[in-house]
Amino acid sequence: MRRPRMPEPFRCHGVPAVPEILRRLRHDLMAWVLAAGVDEDRAGDIVLAAYEALANVADHAYDDAEPGVVDVDAAVHPGRLEVVITDHGRWRTPVPDPRPVSLRGRGLLLLRASADRADITPGPSGTVVTLTWDLDPAHP
Repeated sequence: MRRPRMPEPFRCHGVPAVPEILRRLRHDLMAWVLAAGVDEDRAGDIVLAAYEALANVADHAYDDAEPGVVDVDAAVHPGRLEVVITDHGRWRTPVPDPRPVSLRGRGLLLLRASADRADITPGPSGTVVTLTWDLDPAHP
């Protein structure tokens, strides 16, 4: 891994939680992570997990009437990179898909497998997903 730089934090608030806008946000986040000096493989893991959390917001946080919004904050701290995704919807307990070949209902597993730490905190004003990756400053 290249030595991470300490860029200005990535902040996008009030983003409509609709797929086409979230895809653009994913590309913006990838550009920021790469600009922070994270190698491409690790950057791919970071953006995959963040995008899965964003997709979960679009799919689960809001009722079908109106799309809600999502906030994304990412920052490089000494030794770690953190991405925080916040919705302002309502937590719904995940319901596994009974079909044996379905990938639905596996988003939280993917988050936990892709990040070094994944904390999911539901609350009365929305859900906060905090994803953290350790950055090894010993590698140039």
